[in-house]
Amino acid sequence: MDVVRLERSSSPPLVVSRARRAESLKALPASLRARAQEAFDRAGRKPSSLALARGGSLDLAGAPAVMGILNVTPDSFSDGGLHFGAAPAVERALAMFGEGAAIVDVGGESTRPASYGAAPEVPAAEEIGRVLPVIEAIRSKTALPLSIDTRKAAVARAAIAAGADLVNDVSAFRFDPDMAGVVAETGAAAILMHMKGSDPRTMQADVSYAHPLAAIAAELAAALTRALAAGVAADRLAIDPGLGFGKSPAGNLVLLRYLAAFRSPGFPVAAGASRKAFVRLFSGVADDASNAERLPGSLACVAASARAGAALVRVHDVAETVRFLRMRRAIETPAARVPAISEAAAR
Repeated sequence: MDVVRLERSSSPPLVVSRARRAESLKALPASLRARAQEAFDRAGRKPSSLALARGGSLDLAGAPAVMGILNVTPDSFSDGGLHFGAAPAVERALAMFGEGAAIVDVGGESTRPASYGAAPEVPAAEEIGRVLPVIEAIRSKTALPLSIDTRKAAVARAAIAAGADLVNDVSAFRFDPDMAGVVAETGAAAILMHMKGSDPRTMQADVSYAHPLAAIAAELAAALTRALAAGVAADRLAIDPGLGFGKSPAGNLVLLRYLAAFRSPGFPVAAGASRKAFVRLFSGVADDASNAERLPGSLACVAASARAGAALVRVHDVAETVRFLRMRRAIETPAARVPAISEAAAR
């Protein structure tokens, strides 16, 4: 499937079966045919990098790149409290880089839905107090890319000043009207994520869509338009359909199945399914299952994301994901020279 966003058109995105591309093109008015072909062409291209703050870049040539999750919170759904404090958070960030993470995403506010228990909104000053010492300490030890996971412009500005390179906004710049301006002014990159509604605590109250692919693509297209209009450069933007953020369990599977459709706008696509409720549900483990029990389902989602051409996967289990992707690449892209195997090992 492709979700075709026609440049310079106010029409909503079209959902087109790839097997019927030629037929769909013929059915379009001549004035739209060329733009639809452009959209198909964009879907076939894979961005090689994402420009970051201060002239840096995130290499996407071997996509998907792995984004390690670092929740500096007492109440996140999976790892709340584990890295709540600068010392353990910095230690975990450096460990994730050592395990092969391309970027680490630091968050100071839980965005879990009410089904995991009410998550209070954290004031910007408190959120800054949580993440700034962590970002500053990580940055003093490594120049590798850092992301700030926040909906608040004040937090993003402080984090970027402290060394963050990218803003991961679950509200796609809708929660805080100043966010787009901060990203544009600082030259940071941004991931614009789709969320149903504007409050993570209530996003699961209504998970119905007339057509999930078209509806989510339309909202992401609107978010991209807002960002570009605010002055954010196109090479600094990525999109995320928001698995688990206002979607039903079955709806999340649909998004993973057709994740490649979101490449049609021509921007890098991120996906984050790690340890989420729908992963546990469909992989057959209980809500209180251990992290090890949640891992197989999470890796299945990574496989689906990689197959769809995702540029980034956001995960808790960095080492396992990196090894999984390394093996997947080895299978799909044979090396020029196969290492010699001893007779004993071959048995």
